[in-house]
Amino acid sequence: MAARQVSVDRFKGPTFSVVNPVTATVATSATRVFRNNPERVLALMVNQGNVDGYVGFDTEVSATKGILISANGGYLILSADEDGELVAQEIYAISPGGAATWYFVEVRRK
Repeated sequence: MAARQVSVDRFKGPTFSVVNPVTATVATSATRVFRNNPERVLALMVNQGNVDGYVGFDTEVSATKGILISANGGYLILSADEDGELVAQEIYAISPGGAATWYFVEVRRK
């Protein structure tokens, strides 16, 4: 089955991808990396930096209040069919050891 048909079946409609929809750099303070978007069905976050980072769902994200995303390729995928409405919320990241380059992809329904 073609990827497009799988996407239509899984998410009840066609989708498209947006790379780095807000930013590609995560700072030492809370950085918004995805805006609230009820049409988002998947979010991919890859830490390409050489320091660990953390992801959370508010501006209080920190090393003690966040999901660890390891340096040099650690990643997190949120999908609507597994994580529900959490995937649509605003998402923040922080890189306490120094600013880092990350790669973000958002998949939205058309």
